[in-house]
Amino acid sequence: MRLSLLGLSCTAALLLLSGCTKEHTENSQKIATVQMPVIATVLPEFGTFSTQISATASVQPSPDGIVSVTSPASGTIDKIHVTVGDKVSPKLPLISIRSSDVSDIKSDQLSAQAAYTQAKHVHEMNKELFKLGAITANDLSLSKSNVEQADAMVQGYSQKLNYYGATSGQSLTLHSPINGVVYEVETHLGEKVTNDASQILIKIANPHKKVIVATIYEKDLASFIIGKEVEIKTDNNAFEPIKGTITYISDVLDPENKTNKVYIRPSVDVPQLRINMFASIALNADVKNVFRIPKKSLLFKEGKFIVFVQNGTQFSPLTVTLVSDDPKDDFSLIKGLPENTKIALEAIALEKQ
Repeated sequence: MRLSLLGLSCTAALLLLSGCTKEHTENSQKIATVQMPVIATVLPEFGTFSTQISATASVQPSPDGIVSVTSPASGTIDKIHVTVGDKVSPKLPLISIRSSDVSDIKSDQLSAQAAYTQAKHVHEMNKELFKLGAITANDLSLSKSNVEQADAMVQGYSQKLNYYGATSGQSLTLHSPINGVVYEVETHLGEKVTNDASQILIKIANPHKKVIVATIYEKDLASFIIGKEVEIKTDNNAFEPIKGTITYISDVLDPENKTNKVYIRPSVDVPQLRINMFASIALNADVKNVFRIPKKSLLFKEGKFIVFVQNGTQFSPLTVTLVSDDPKDDFSLIKGLPENTKIALEAIALEKQ
C-alpha cells in the first residue's frame, strides 16, 4: 500500500515536472519568436547635386558711400548734435568744438580788421593831401596798397573761420559734407581732438549706396564666386526678394566661428532695405562628390553629425560632415561616408534604443 502511494506520488511529480518543463519550453519558444523591430535602411546616392545655400546677413553702407568727418582744428568736443541713424545734410550741425585755434584766428581777424580800418583812414586823408599837392602820387599809391593788403588779411581770416565753421570767437561747428545718415559716432563729450585725418569723429553714409554682408561658413565658401547671383530678403519680409551680385570675398577667416564675410551688391536700390537691418541670402549651387541622404537619417549629437551604418544585422554610429542642409529640401548632402554603404533611414529610432 505504501509502495503504491509512493508510486502514485512519483508519477504525479513527474507529470507536474513534465507540465512545467513543457510550459517553460513553450514560453521560451514564444520569447524566441519575439523579434526586434525591422530597421529600414537606405543606400545614399553619390555624385553632384543642386542645392540652395542660405546664410544670415546684414545691410551695411557701401565703402564708397561713407564719408568720414574730422576736425580741421585742435580743441575739445563741446556738443554732439546727432545720434546714429539721424538723417543729416550740409545745413545741419554735427559737432561743436571749443577750440583755441579758432580763438587765435578770431583775434588775428580782429587785428587785421583794425589795420584795414586804419589803412583806409590814412588813404582817405592822402587823397585829400594829394589834391592839395602835399604828397606825391607814389605816396597815394602806397597808401592804397596798404588798404588792399589789410583787406586781403581780413578776408583770409574770415575764409579760414568759415572753413572751420566758427560759430563764435571760441568754437567751431562741423557739418555733414553730404545728404546722408549718421552711421557711426566715434567721439564723446570732452574728448580732445586735433587736425588729424586719422582721428575720425563721425561717419556719414549715403543711404543709396548699400551692400549686403553675409556670414558664410567655411564649408560653403567654395560655392561663392565673385560675379555670381544670389537672392536677398529681409527677416520681416519688408519687400519681395531681390537679386544681388557677389562683389568681394574676405580673405580673413574667423577662427572661432569658421566663417568668412561675403559682400553682395543689390541689383536695385530698395528704400525698405535700411542700413543695419538684418537680412538673409540664398545661393543656388552644385555640390560635387557628396552623398545625398534623407534628413531623418542624420542625427546631431554633442556637436557632431552622425549616421548609423549597417554592419550585417547591427548598426554602428559614424561621424560625417554636413555639406548642405537646404531648408526647402527633405535631403541633406554629406561627406565622410564609404560608398555603397547602407544607413538607417531614421537615425532617431536607433538613438532611442
